[in-house]
Formats: sequence, structure tokens, C-alpha cells
Amino acid sequence: TAAFLNPSYQSRSRLHRPVHHDNIIAKNSIQPPMMGIGDYTIDLTKPLGIVLEERDEEGNGVVVKTLADGGAAADSEVIVPGDVLLKIGTKDVSTAGFDDVMDLLISAPSDAPVSLTLGDGLGRMDITPNLAKQLNPDEAILADSVVRAAVREVRKNGTLGDLLKVEIVLGAGVRDDGRCLVRFFAIFSTDGATSYSCN
Repeated sequence: TAAFLNPSYQSRSRLHRPVHHDNIIAKNSIQPPMMGIGDYTIDLTKPLGIVLEERDEEGNGVVVKTLADGGAAADSEVIVPGDVLLKIGTKDVSTAGFDDVMDLLISAPSDAPVSLTLGDGLGRMDITPNLAKQLNPDEAILADSVVRAAVREVRKNGTLGDLLKVEIVLGAGVRDDGRCLVRFFAIFSTDGATSYSCN
């Protein structure tokens, strides 16, 4: 999978996440300091239109399965299948069971926006040693952002199946015009039982 992203990319929704400018994360970003790369907070009004499922058999958190047409989540054009729900308001639900998460969402007021913090679930991505030597820290942050943006687009589109994991970043380069091209290896599943890889 290859992707590019202009470093001045910013979302159109009420979204709180790092702001990239000149390949550097702004110090005065509105992202809370404890959020990780790939995490964001969005304020939505009910009906949310998010179909959730348990993240694993042990019930450790929930993940976005699909979005209902016409719901606030789909209209936001930010939340995508595969995103992991981390917080509802200030309540950490990253390891909460499905029923507990649903109780919190149902009990949230209907007359005010619900603040949701989600993450892409990718965690820290591995890159090849030779690429790690080639990229300076700002370029590495930009390459990471490009991979995460590409994953969001792949998950939004859905034609390759569920993108389960980015295995490794194989190559990246920043062009003179500020675009960053990235090549990475990812694991997909179309049926939830078997998987395949795509470069």
C-alpha cells in the first residue's frame, strides 16, 4: 500500500489531534498530552450511528465495526471502521466490556455533544533498520502520519477487507514539495478467520 499526505492536511470536523505544520507537531496543539499518535477526540450529537463490537474474546474494549448512514459518526467523515473507543467524556473505556460501554453511551445526555476519544489501534509501528537510519525525527513523524492516514482511507473504503495490523514500514521519502511517500506491509482479513498480507 502506498500513500501520500500533504503536511498541512487538517480535518474539517470538530476534531482534536496533533496539528502538523512544516513536518513538526505544534507545541500548542489542542491534543491532550496523554493521547498517543493516532488518537483523537471528537464531539458528536446523538444519534451517533456507530456499530461497536468487542475488541477481542476477553472483552478488552470495543472497536468500531460499521457506521450507520445518516448518523453523526458517518457525517463527521472522521471515524472509520477499525477505530478503537478509548474514552467517553473523561471515562477510560479502553479495556471496558461491551455492556459497560453501551451503558455509558445510552446514559449520555441527548441534548449535548458526546465527547469520544478514539484511536486507530495501530500502536507503535515498526520500520526497517535502514529506513530508520535515513529519516530524521520530523520525517519519521510525517511518515507515521502518512501511514495512519492511508490506513484510515483503506478502512473507510473496505474493499480489501478489515485492515488488522500494519506489520512494518518498508520505505519512505519526503519530496521537495512536502509530500511524503510511504510503502508499508499490512495484514488484512475478509472473513474474520483467515488473513492475507498486502504490500
